[in-house]
Amino acid sequence: MATSNHSHPSGGHAEVRSGMRPDDRRLATLHRNNEEANAFVRECIEGALIQLMETKPFVSITVTDIARRAGVSRNAYYRNYASKEAILDGFLATIFAEINRSLLQYDPMTQTREAWLTMLAGVRRIAPQYRLILRAGQADRLRERMCASMNGSASRHEVGPRYAAAYWAGAICEVINQWVLHDMDASDDELADIMTDLMLHGVATAGRYHTGCQAT
Repeated sequence: MATSNHSHPSGGHAEVRSGMRPDDRRLATLHRNNEEANAFVRECIEGALIQLMETKPFVSITVTDIARRAGVSRNAYYRNYASKEAILDGFLATIFAEINRSLLQYDPMTQTREAWLTMLAGVRRIAPQYRLILRAGQADRLRERMCASMNGSASRHEVGPRYAAAYWAGAICEVINQWVLHDMDASDDELADIMTDLMLHGVATAGRYHTGCQAT
């Protein structure tokens, strides 16, 4: 059974310091406990939606279905999410944030293959959930989340960075989508080799992979 199997970044827990007044310490502890409780509720809701997607079409899943499966009230649902799509956004945001953190250790120019292997390993861990999202017709949401995760710099609204992020997010997402939908028929090493070649050599690889424009 698919579960969200991840934890939300809470935005930082309130720190309870020994120098605080008793009332302030109680408030800080209450704030921290509320953050942890809300994070747990969100994780339950996200896991419930993913589980329901195994047996029901995405469009047929109701708020009542999700709340019942998650073991939370409708009020708790609406305190955290406005829609099923927002639940998916939350799930994907956490997944991509985890993958991005693991990629930060690599230089994309000199360690392209290592970065791809890390990305593929991250996707492999959540492949069942990823496949459900694709089959629910939410591929655009995956691409948008990928684009957002790649375009978080201060210059993200400039023309060059905006189009570059769209280019790479589209290419990478389509590769990952095809890989997951085809039950990861290429090994991580094989796919990392292909993508490293494509990314470093660009159009020079058209002949090798028969991707040039041809008359039909």
